Amino acid sequence: MTIAAYGGREQLAVTEVADPEPAPGEVVVRIAAAALNRMDTFIRQGLTGPGVRQPRALPHVLGAEGAGTVVDVGTADTDLAVGDRVVLYPGLHCGRCKYCRRGQHSRCAHYGIRGEDAWGTQCELVAVPATDVLRIPDDVTFEEAAAAPVGYTTSWTMLVTAGRLRPGERVLVVGASGGVAIAAMQIAAHSGAQVLATTRDPEKARRLAELPFVHQVIDGAAPGWCKEVLAATDAEGVDVVVDSVGAPTWRDSIRSLAQGGRLVVCGATGGDTPDVSIRELYQSHRQIIGGPFGGWDDFQRAMEFMFRTGASPLVHAALPFEEIAEAHRIIEEGEHIGKVVVRPS
Repeated sequence: MTIAAYGGREQLAVTEVADPEPAPGEVVVRIAAAALNRMDTFIRQGLTGPGVRQPRALPHVLGAEGAGTVVDVGTADTDLAVGDRVVLYPGLHCGRCKYCRRGQHSRCAHYGIRGEDAWGTQCELVAVPATDVLRIPDDVTFEEAAAAPVGYTTSWTMLVTAGRLRPGERVLVVGASGGVAIAAMQIAAHSGAQVLATTRDPEKARRLAELPFVHQVIDGAAPGWCKEVLAATDAEGVDVVVDSVGAPTWRDSIRSLAQGGRLVVCGATGGDTPDVSIRELYQSHRQIIGGPFGGWDDFQRAMEFMFRTGASPLVHAALPFEEIAEAHRIIEEGEHIGKVVVRPS
């Protein structure tokens, strides 16, 4: 599946390309399922800006996340074997710098994301470093595995590694409908936190309220919705806010924080220049923490959390490759709660 030109969904097409040959240290995986992220739609449109490195040489294959079966181990020094069921780490890294040696691959100066900086997973076969492949248990489906890496790894990095989440704390997830948000709520709840969520959509609010790990849903369309958060927490506020929306929600997110609370951010889909008061931060001992996608260590811990607890991504839709344009439409129009997955026919 490739994009032949930047633009609308009509630029997406299923095309034939040569099968990949594994370079030294690589294995080839036959993809059984690949998940979409909003970044796929940005890349397809040829958008540029902070965090979006364009233009890509065309044609280009999208997709950061994928799961499937190893079909060729080449000359890689690995204990992986043909037939192993695996999920792929989405990051690209040098593997040699001090950060890579520490397992903090997302701090690598050469860091990139599969599907953005190299051909991605929305294809039948992909060659990847053997060190970026993790086996999955037999009771985890390929769709579940493919839908997990970005959401669970980012959430683990934000809440556990950077956010230092503790049992008994309150966590607010802003714009709680995508894969990162769902994973964040699951990780928080399993860690013993009380979970609140915001959404602007009444139907999504109804569906979120039915999830066992959500304590209360806040109307994110209401002006000054931080007041509802304070009312729900006996005027104390929450200990951690997870916000990937950005500028439109930061003021309410910060005002929802308790004394000493932490705002953990991993994105800015709504804008990257918020209007905030510095005094509201330092006078209440509040912190802002960047929690982008994590390294291999965070990926491995997040996936093992999923395997161990039985937590699972919510798969909103699973479509054949031929319906990739519909998958992009669902993402762009915000219909989904959870992830959208595509798979070879």
